[in-house]
Amino acid sequence: MADTRFHIVFAGQLVKGSDPATVKANLGKIFKMDAARVEKLFSGQPVVLKKDADQATAMKFRAVLKQAGAECELRPIADPVQPPSAPEPRAASPAPESQEQSEQTSGELETVGTIRTGGTGFSGAFSVAEVGAEMDNSDKAAPPPAPDVSHLSIAQAGEVLGQKKEEKPPVSPDISHLSLQED
Repeated sequence: MADTRFHIVFAGQLVKGSDPATVKANLGKIFKMDAARVEKLFSGQPVVLKKDADQATAMKFRAVLKQAGAECELRPIADPVQPPSAPEPRAASPAPESQEQSEQTSGELETVGTIRTGGTGFSGAFSVAEVGAEMDNSDKAAPPPAPDVSHLSIAQAGEVLGQKKEEKPPVSPDISHLSLQED
C-alpha cells in the first residue's frame, strides 16, 4: 500500500451543503486559475488534477479540496511502469471498475494546476523517521546517582538553625603604660 500511486480525479462533486460559487472561488485560489478554467472543472466530465501521486500527496490533495468544498476521487494506478494501453470501446452500461480503467487510459482526462504539498519532491533539511525509530539520537550520559541524605534531619518550626556562638565581651587593650609628652 505504501507504493500505491494515485490519480486525483475531480468530477464536479461538492461537499454536502457547500455553495457552488464559493467552491469555485476556492478552487480558483488553490489552483491559481481564472473563472473560465474553473468552470471547465464543473463540466461533469472527470478531470485529473494530479497524475501519479504518492499516497501522502493524494491525501493532502483530498484534504485541501474537501476544505475548499470539493469532493475528489483517488484512483489507484495498477502499474505505473507499464505504458497505457489503447482505449477500449465503452459498453452501453459499463461496470464502475471498467469505466474507471477506460477513463484512466483513454486520454480524455486533463491535468490542471498543482498544489505544493511536499510529496515525493520534498528536499528540505528535515526527513521523516521510520515507524518505531528512536527520535532522540543525542548522546546523553545517565544522570549521576542521588547523594545519600539518610543522615540528615529537618529542624522543627521556629527552631534557630546553626550553632549558638559564645558571646565574648569586647576587648579593651591596656594602655596604662603609655604616656603623652609634649615636644
